[in-house]
Amino acid sequence: MYIFKPITDKSELSKLFSDDVSGGYIGFEGDEIIGKCSFSVDGSKVFVKTIEFDKDKPDIGEGLMRAALNFGANRNAYYAYCECENAVDIMKLMGFEENDGVYSGDIPTLLGGSCGCCRQNLV
Repeated sequence: MYIFKPITDKSELSKLFSDDVSGGYIGFEGDEIIGKCSFSVDGSKVFVKTIEFDKDKPDIGEGLMRAALNFGANRNAYYAYCECENAVDIMKLMGFEENDGVYSGDIPTLLGGSCGCCRQNLV
């Protein structure tokens, strides 16, 4: 089972990522770290800054992305933005729209009920 634990302590965030992030998540399978992501929340927007996961396990990347968007939504963010090239397949699957290399969408739609595989079959 995968577990995504939030990191909100500023000193730990600075060690793992950088000073310009609002939060982050670390993904675990048992005691093993299997991925991490960082993001910033600015008013109604959440910006996913980094996302690291094994390409052979895209469900880890999607879980981290969903955790970051949920974090932002719980702090009144409505729109999500990401430029992480390693997560393009996940963003397309979730319904992000691409515009000049920036993927974006409204969080309720991105976190919506239809799975990405079903969404791809509808297009």
